[in-house]
This record gives sequence, structure tokens and C-alpha cells, in this order.
Amino acid sequence: MNRWLKGLAIAATLIMFLVMIAGSLVTKTESGMGCGSDWPLCNGKFVPEYTLESMIEYSHRLVTGVAGIVVLVFAVASWWTHRGNKEVLATAWFAGFFIILESILGASAVIWPQSSSVLALHFGFSLLAYSGVFLLTAFILQRDRTKKMVKAAVSKGLRIYVWLLALYAYGVVYLGAYVRHTDSSLACYSWPTCRPGELIPPLTGGMEIQMAHRLAAMLFFFLVAGLWFKVLELKETRRDLFIGTTTVLVLVVLQIFSGALVVWSELHLYYTILHSAIITILFGVLCYLCVQVLKKPESNRK
Repeated sequence: MNRWLKGLAIAATLIMFLVMIAGSLVTKTESGMGCGSDWPLCNGKFVPEYTLESMIEYSHRLVTGVAGIVVLVFAVASWWTHRGNKEVLATAWFAGFFIILESILGASAVIWPQSSSVLALHFGFSLLAYSGVFLLTAFILQRDRTKKMVKAAVSKGLRIYVWLLALYAYGVVYLGAYVRHTDSSLACYSWPTCRPGELIPPLTGGMEIQMAHRLAAMLFFFLVAGLWFKVLELKETRRDLFIGTTTVLVLVVLQIFSGALVVWSELHLYYTILHSAIITILFGVLCYLCVQVLKKPESNRK
């Protein structure tokens, strides 16, 4: 049972990652209406006529549908196997709730036209669903190893900092999704400045949205760097936090440069997908840190 559950955990995480990539592909190729306003059918058919947009959109629906089944089975199996464990119960409910919510929002976006702000929420809810599965998988695969790395509790201040950082990161992600859905990705066609030789551009025509996202991402980097220096002091007693924070810091740097590549390449598909892939993994690890800062050594638990 344990080996089967671990295999299911890996499968659930991978398929949720594919959901994130497929969703980004739909947005990048503007295939959201590739199946018209029909759902779950595609232009009134189970097997749609072959057009690039319809195949991309329908494939996304199929992957999301399979992911929903796999995630719900994984959540129930994890809860059943670890009955009484509050962490498993909370993450199982979290993952299940958001996979259902993002599916409903995705369907409603097809049936009823939505604003850019609502469409951006779809990516955000998908990211939360992925993070829930990621956390549950981390528990299933590394429970015993993680216990050994938790040798001391962390301060209340550090716990609050990590949780606020995760909330801020979600805001940055939402702003990035909003950039895409408002077609503001190339409002600034240079990087790191908005336009060549122009430090402060006129904040019109989508440039204000793009610059807000860039400034928010820059601040996020400094906040993560500050967390890393703080956790460095806990390297011996909280190796789980040190490894996790180091991973987040590396991913933030990669995310910033992938964003630059998106601009320099004028929205090349590969770099756009890479940008989405990195932030998906980054946010999952950040959520892992949120859970880990709450933990104490087994001997200190009541």
C-alpha cells in the first residue's frame, strides 16, 4: 500500500504540473475559445474538428479532467492511510477543494465571458491546487526524513515572515497572470528598463501593469534573499528550511531571467512556458516552507 501510495503521489504531482503547463499553453496561443462556448463538449462534439486552437483547448480539458480524478483519489487514499494526521487531512482537503474550484472557474470562463481579472484567478486557483498536491506528496515521500531535519522550533517572527512572503508571492503571480490576460506582456519591450534609455516610462497602454509586475518581482527577490540570510543561521538545526529557502532563492533568480527571456524573445512559446513552469515549482516549495515553519521536534510536541 505504501509503495502504491507513493507512486500515486508522484503521478498526481506530475499531472497537476502538466495542467499548469497546458493552461499556460492555452493562454499563450489564445486557444481559450478553441471549442467555442461549449463545455464539456468541443463545438458540440466529443471529438472536435482538427484545428490547432480546438486541439490545444480540448487537450487541456482532458488533462484537467484526468488530473481531477487522480488528485481526488490521491487525497482520499492519503487520508485513509494516515487517518488522524491533521497535516494530511488539511492538505488533502486543500488540494481537492482547489482542483474542483479551478475546474468550475475554467468551465465558467468558456460558457460566460470573463474579465481579465477573473481569468487571472484561474491560474491562481490552479497554482493552489498544484501546491496542495505538492505538499501532500512531500509528506508521503519524505515524512521520516523531514522529521530528522526538524531539530528546533523557529521563532514566531520567522513563521509570520514566511507566511506573509507566500501571500505576497501569490499576489505577484496573480499580477503576472493579469499581465498576460490584458495583453500587456510586451507593453514594455525592453528589459530591465521598460523602453531603451527610459528609466521611468509613461505609465499608459499596459506599461503600468508590466512595470508593477517587474517591481513586485524585484521586491520579492530581496524578501527571499532576506529570508535566506535569516535561515542560514538555522542551517544546523533546521536543514529542511535551509534547503527549501535555498531552492526558492535559486528559482526566483531563474524566474527573473526567464521573464527577461520572454521579453527579449518577444513572447517565444518555449520561454513563456518556462516562465510558468518555474513559478509553479517555486510557489510549491514556498508553500512547503509555510508548513515546515509550523513544525517542532517530536520531543517538544505535546
